[in-house]
Amino acid sequence: MAQKPSDQTSSPERKSPQTECGTFYQLAIALSLLGLLSTAGCASAATVGEYPNQQKVIGKSKADVLACAGKPVKELQYYREAPVLEESQPVGKGSMSTNRHGCWATVVLTEDRVTDIRYRFAPPSMDASNDCEAIFDPCVQ
Repeated sequence: MAQKPSDQTSSPERKSPQTECGTFYQLAIALSLLGLLSTAGCASAATVGEYPNQQKVIGKSKADVLACAGKPVKELQYYREAPVLEESQPVGKGSMSTNRHGCWATVVLTEDRVTDIRYRFAPPSMDASNDCEAIFDPCVQ
């Protein structure tokens, strides 16, 4: 007697289209998450270099710096944050917010004279040197 094709054990099982789609979407989500995790770990600190205003203030007295840069947040430590409009990107008819960022500037004195100004970006991965430079704009004009 001949066997019917449905009784044969050697035929491969077919998955339903829903199962194949579900597996594809699970794989796509897993790969997306893996990509996000790998790029999130790549954020490195922005390089803090030497900037024009930072260098031009060196040699000034403490009184001169207080007069031109204004009152510090802490003892000779200034902070400036990016303007709100700088932190949103236009998208179509609306806008999308971006990371808030700013810069800490610490004035180092030796015998009442500026010997160094150290910039520290917040967050460290974003170059916010323009914010620190803006603190000392009145000192070099």
